[in-house]
Amino acid sequence: MLEKIRDGSQGIIAQVVLGLVILTFAVSGVSSYFGNNADQPVAVVNGEEISRTKFEQSYQNERARMEQQFGEMFASLAADTNYMNNFRNQVLERLIDETLLKQQSTVFGIAISDQFLKDAVLKMPEFQVDGAFNNDRYLAVLRQSNLTANQLRDLLREQYSRNQLLVGLAGSDFALPGEMKSLMTLQQQTRDIEYATVKATELAKDVKFDDAQLNTWYQQNQARYATPEQLSLQYVELNAADLAKDIQVNDGDISAYYNANLSRYQGEERRRVSHILLESAEDNADVKTKAEGILKELQGGADFAALAKQHSADTVSAENGGDLDFITKGVMEPEFETAAYALNKAGDLSAVVKTSFGYHIIKLTEVEAAKVKSIDEVKDTIVAAVKSEKSAEKFAELQQKLAEVSFEVADNLEDAATAVGAKVQTAAMFSRATAPGALNSPKFLDTVFNADFISAGTNSDVVELAPQHVVVARLVEHQPAKNKTFDEVKAEVQAAYIAEQSAELAQQKAAALLAELQAGKAISELVAANGLTLEKSVATARFGGALDAEIRTKAFELAKPTKDKTVSFGSTKLQSGDAALVLVSKVTDVPAQGEPAQAELDNLANQLSQSHFAIVQKALRERSEISRNLAVLTAATEQQ
Repeated sequence: MLEKIRDGSQGIIAQVVLGLVILTFAVSGVSSYFGNNADQPVAVVNGEEISRTKFEQSYQNERARMEQQFGEMFASLAADTNYMNNFRNQVLERLIDETLLKQQSTVFGIAISDQFLKDAVLKMPEFQVDGAFNNDRYLAVLRQSNLTANQLRDLLREQYSRNQLLVGLAGSDFALPGEMKSLMTLQQQTRDIEYATVKATELAKDVKFDDAQLNTWYQQNQARYATPEQLSLQYVELNAADLAKDIQVNDGDISAYYNANLSRYQGEERRRVSHILLESAEDNADVKTKAEGILKELQGGADFAALAKQHSADTVSAENGGDLDFITKGVMEPEFETAAYALNKAGDLSAVVKTSFGYHIIKLTEVEAAKVKSIDEVKDTIVAAVKSEKSAEKFAELQQKLAEVSFEVADNLEDAATAVGAKVQTAAMFSRATAPGALNSPKFLDTVFNADFISAGTNSDVVELAPQHVVVARLVEHQPAKNKTFDEVKAEVQAAYIAEQSAELAQQKAAALLAELQAGKAISELVAANGLTLEKSVATARFGGALDAEIRTKAFELAKPTKDKTVSFGSTKLQSGDAALVLVSKVTDVPAQGEPAQAELDNLANQLSQSHFAIVQKALRERSEISRNLAVLTAATEQQ
């Protein structure tokens, strides 16, 4: 995002940001920006309201963008209530950030002149016809957007001022070679590490619990034991690919298809030509006269290749005597092509021909006649094409029949299956996440998990799984989402509780051992006394390797050993639930070699800008008064 902002200083702001602004106007209208005062705000930022209408427009625009980008995948995500709640919250947070930036622009006194805005409007492609500003088009777009000229001006001023702040904040970072070298030295640094792992499983025997504690833990973690909504189905599937397997293609079919589509198997005639070009974009009598003079020389027996090298402005072909190699129709400009294909035999010369490049003299040097592939050469291709056509016709006929019978006899699928020569198949219990491969289509899952389909108890509509691949389904059994009872999952709860408490005990033990190390006790004594094993990893790199990532991260967080403290130590929790004591006895710096490339400096500057901008955004939020009301308004809407 910030790279685009940086590019804004090069003129992209006007092209991208303003394009998006106008697109928003055209798609959704902008009357909400000037909505009525009764519109309840979804948030208030330092006293400035973000109206619900403005939020809904931003939400719909973002949703439309996601649907266009991800298609059916987003439709599947949109069915998840939690995902969409997060999605709406993200839209709100972005609007809050935009409002904060706008307010900060005002504090900094960033101003956009009327002349600048006027020039920007004149350059907007939305208001142009044939590459020039058109006032009628401008007024029509404003009317369509329910926007006055002054309102457009104010909106653009706000957009430009906010983005000017973004450019100033994010586009002013730079990286020095010394910074890059220091970073590379740190990245290439290695450390000698020792570590001892406290195994959580060995402490499981020390975990004490009763049913009351397990029940309390279960209540706090019920989401772990939720069973998603599931259903089982009967369905009839119709696939053109399956129909094609049973279609027989005879010699008559092949011959008929070949004769009907002969042009597909006929290659184009190719012509090899040479030319002499006298360059002139516009009509020029003097250049034309010179070209006609060269043509007379050629007609008198002059060598074409020699005159091409002497006169042709096409220096590449001129080196080869004007040769352009073989051409086919549709490659050259129409005037050139017409003249070249009017020549009859090798050696013929055209008259002087004018194109956008200038004046040409064309010589035909070779003609390669069009070739027609024999029926035997294309037989396999024809068989596949005939099967595809016949299966498509049969599929269309059967799909119509499937739709009619499954609708007319809605209380079973047997009649529909018989009508199309298919079988009734069964899909055992599945959730959205575990749908069988053939049925794992967002559109199909939306259909069968729809409350109306579940309550109706009748056949579904015909649903397209893919082109020429459809299905009709019927509900067999439905299980709503529910939480398993404590008794059903008691064994699982007990195992999870013991694992959690064992991990906590491991961390406590590691912390106690660390305290003893800090008090001066030798690591060898601690390891021996507690039955641990001290392992070593010499010259450990900061990134990669087989060592646990948590141990490596902790090792590189520790301070360098000094003369007074020859070993640095700490403790950390591992992903497995175990805990580890980590010791660093040696740090080896690997100085960066040579000067960093400009691309590396640019990348570092971009990273710095992102980091610094995030700090600015966080600071703006922390010192601002922000109240959010989205959840309350959404709940109220759902109850209506």
